[in-house]
Amino acid sequence: MPKQSAPKKTAPKQAPKKSLSAGAEADPRFELVAAALARVPGFSLMESKSGALRGMMLHGKSFGMSSHGRFILKLNDERAAALIAQGVGKAFSPSPGRAMKGWLEVTKPKADWVALAKEGLALAAAPKKPSPRAAKKKSAAKIGKPAKRQRGLQRSKA
Repeated sequence: MPKQSAPKKTAPKQAPKKSLSAGAEADPRFELVAAALARVPGFSLMESKSGALRGMMLHGKSFGMSSHGRFILKLNDERAAALIAQGVGKAFSPSPGRAMKGWLEVTKPKADWVALAKEGLALAAAPKKPSPRAAKKKSAAKIGKPAKRQRGLQRSKA
């Protein structure tokens, strides 16, 4: 019987390391933001296939992005309005005539992207206040009443 040789051990193949701004149109200012937030637990980056859009996420929730040299952040409405009044940015509009509430597109060339990103991160990490509608449902459940009446289940005989 022929002697069988042991299989050769080979090192596992590793994917080539990508820089933080692997996209062709990535802004070097965004690389500083990504590096500053890289060690935050739950922080991750999302990148489009073309590399033109880079998104920042905290525990799967988007709070900012960079696309074609633009920096876009989700802030609270009051803070976004204050930054717009200061001339730091404008309301983010994904399509003409449709401004997104609380989203800011930074337009000031010398704006501190890292500080603004940390503000957006803090807002994304903050616990959410329940909406008045959710609070109403919760209080109805405590009393023992159904939160919403279902129509058409009981019919009266006429």
